[in-house]
Parts: sequence; structure tokens; C-alpha cells
Amino acid sequence: MSNPDNQVRAVQVCAVVVTYNPNGELLNNIAAIRPQVDRFVIVDNGSKPEGLDLLETSRSRFECEAILNGSNLGIAKALNLGIAYAESQGCKQVVFFDQDSMVGDAGFIACMLEAYGQASQSKRLAVVAPCYVDRLSGAAMPSVRGRDKYLIAAMTSGMLVPIEIFKAVGLHDERLYMDYVDIEFCLRCRKAGYAIIEATGAILYHSLGKRTRHRLWGVSFTATNHNALRRYYVTRNRLLTLRWYWRDWRWWVRDLQAFFSELIKIVLVEGCKQEKLAAVAFGVRDAWRNKTGERFML
Repeated sequence: MSNPDNQVRAVQVCAVVVTYNPNGELLNNIAAIRPQVDRFVIVDNGSKPEGLDLLETSRSRFECEAILNGSNLGIAKALNLGIAYAESQGCKQVVFFDQDSMVGDAGFIACMLEAYGQASQSKRLAVVAPCYVDRLSGAAMPSVRGRDKYLIAAMTSGMLVPIEIFKAVGLHDERLYMDYVDIEFCLRCRKAGYAIIEATGAILYHSLGKRTRHRLWGVSFTATNHNALRRYYVTRNRLLTLRWYWRDWRWWVRDLQAFFSELIKIVLVEGCKQEKLAAVAFGVRDAWRNKTGERFML
């Protein structure tokens, strides 16, 4: 009989963090995640020297691997590089994080795996998402569910995905470069018959833009205050995804409503209105032309 102490423990989970000019907060976020996973890789999209110094500190302090791209290759490419690393290490699951996301407690990954194990017994499962809480306001971010009570989509940060799913439905779509990469991936999984669930006990503190709260005419709402370049990518990639997945009509109607709602918020409460509205117009034009990839100028 073999000695259990001499057996190699199965490599279960690899955390992938994508960075771009991170600050010191990154070290705290990694410190909270690292003890919970078997492998950890940072994929950097062309940070400045001070950011690279932080990555070197992270690599030595937390036993992380680092992939330095040298330039901003986009979020989709960075995520796919992280997946390739996880697969090379024999990992079964990948969990993604933004550089400014913080797990709620030391049981985050265990809770995610437990939710996956329970749900996968009765359904084809592609994604487990946490419950999101805005880091600035402390307010819970509502999840988007279909009539079947499963999630329609989830944000990249905190998303846990089995490696086998990428073999079944493909990697993240690098044509999108940034924004809607997670939405498109989730819709592709749904189209292939997979479910997306929420692990209600796993909390992730996350920032979505620079959210501000407002109240006008008796109605309370939040605005993300994305800059003009982000607004371009959101608009272009949203419209492209709406074209590609028009048959997923529950998501389609909801997201089209969100498009017009965000336009109204820009006009009513956000700064740099003219610049952002121009970026939206460029996004509409490029979506019509089926333009993808990186946008170098606005």
C-alpha cells in the first residue's frame, strides 16, 4: 500500500489575476487569495516600471508565476494566457480576478467549489460566480437571472470555470479586446447548453467603474462614470454581442434597455459628456462596420 504522505496532491484550482499599472492594494488582494488556491499566475498587460516592481514583490512573496506581455494585449488575450498556464500545470479549475478585487474571507474558493460540486450533479455547469459587493459603497450588485433562476451572465472577476469548458466552447474572444469579453463567453456557454450559477456564500468586493449614487425626480440610481475609451469599447462590443446573440432574447431586451439607460445617465449626471457621447458614436459606427480589436485613437 502506498504511503499517502508520498502521493502528489491533485492540482485543483489556479487563480489568474490580470494587471495593468497596479498599486499597493494588489499585494493585499493576492495575500487573501493565494492560500486558497494551488497555483497562482499574474498576467501583466504592459505596466509601467513601478507596477512591474510590485509584480516582482508579489512573485517572490507569494510564490506566484508572472507572465509579462510588455504591452496591453487586451483582457481576453491575457485571460487566455492564464488559462494556458493553468492547463500546463494540470489544474482542473481556473478562477479569475481583477487586480482590485478582494475576496470576502478565507473560505471563498471552498465555497465556490462546493457550489460547483453540488450543482454539477444535476446540470451541465460552465461557470460559478460569487456575490458581488461594490468596494466603494458597500452595496450589493444585483445579479441578472433568467426565468430558470440561473444567471444569464457574470463578470470575469471571481468567475470559476472548469478547464474542460474551454475545450468544449472555446477560449475568450480576443476580437473584443476588452469589455463584454465575459458577457460573450457566458452567452456562448448558455448557447451550448451550460448553466451559470451563483455561489451565494462567496462574497467578492469589486469595483465597476467609479460608481456614484444619484437621486433625480424621486428615482435612485448609480452611474459607472467610465472614461471615453471604456465607453467606446462598451458600446462597440455590446452592439456586436447583441448582433451575435439576438436569439437569447431575454438577455437581448435587458441589455438594449441598459444601453439607453446608460446614455441617459451620461447626459444627466456624468462628466465629460461631449467626449463620452462622441466615443459612443464611434462605437456605434465601428460595430456597424464589424470592426474588432484594439482601438488606437478616438
